[in-house]
Amino acid sequence: MRRTALLLAAAAAVADAQERREEPRYRFGISVDMVGFSVTVVDEKKRLVTDLDSASFEIYEDGVRQSISTFTREEVPLQVMVLLDTSSSMQMKLKFAQDAATSFIHALERADEVEVVAFGDRVATLSPMGSDFEAAAQAVRETEADGATALYNAIYISLKKLLEPRERQARQAIIVLSDGADTKSLVGFEDVLTLARKADVTIYAVALRAADKDLVKDKYREARYAMGKLAEETGGVTFAPETPRELSGIYDRISTELRSQYSMGYVPTNAKADGSWRRLQVRCDRRGVQVRTRVGYYARRAPPAATPSSNR
Repeated sequence: MRRTALLLAAAAAVADAQERREEPRYRFGISVDMVGFSVTVVDEKKRLVTDLDSASFEIYEDGVRQSISTFTREEVPLQVMVLLDTSSSMQMKLKFAQDAATSFIHALERADEVEVVAFGDRVATLSPMGSDFEAAAQAVRETEADGATALYNAIYISLKKLLEPRERQARQAIIVLSDGADTKSLVGFEDVLTLARKADVTIYAVALRAADKDLVKDKYREARYAMGKLAEETGGVTFAPETPRELSGIYDRISTELRSQYSMGYVPTNAKADGSWRRLQVRCDRRGVQVRTRVGYYARRAPPAATPSSNR
């Protein structure tokens, strides 16, 4: 009997530890109810504005003003997923994409982490999340163009990885480059959008120009809309370069922006743990500026109440 009791106690302890490990971690680590997010501010000439303080901002959730609990302008370590379209249509553009991506990777700092993902017929992690930047850059250089385009699969898988619990605080972003429509994914755009809304991950979409004969097709227009929507919903930007030679400047701009964002957080006045969608708005008192952040979040959902067991 004593041995059985000890075994049951040990099993309960393991289960409790496992449950604690699986609890979601929030960016600001102060309260499970804290909503944390990144904010980008640009002026009328699209120049980054980095000299604001917390008094310059107002946060609203579903139209109700919230009190800012945390605010910083300091640089935060980055966790970036670099997604490269390696489908056959990228044959003549891949070298430019490789050069731009490797330049971005080499500009990362020691505390940052990067993961390289290629997507053609399938999604492949070429270099796992970490700070071995030379290995990541080499993985980019070794990519080859072939096959179809599993765009949504690649973004969905990347978001799932970034939603995993983590020990360290980091600003998370996905940079996805593609020149075409999704032709291979098992998940749809709505699935990707729903997952993106659950994550505090900024998506930067680089939509390379497709061939003229393809631009008139509905699926390419839909792909451009989808990438733009994902960027807009998460506070990112969509870039549509006319030529692959513009890629280097785009990746440089993304790198600078990620270093220039504000980090904020608040405890919602709406304390209901109902899993509902909450609309988020950030206003700034500086005239002539544009504020970008994610458009909302899903509130946490309370676990279902335990039902008493009946002894028979």
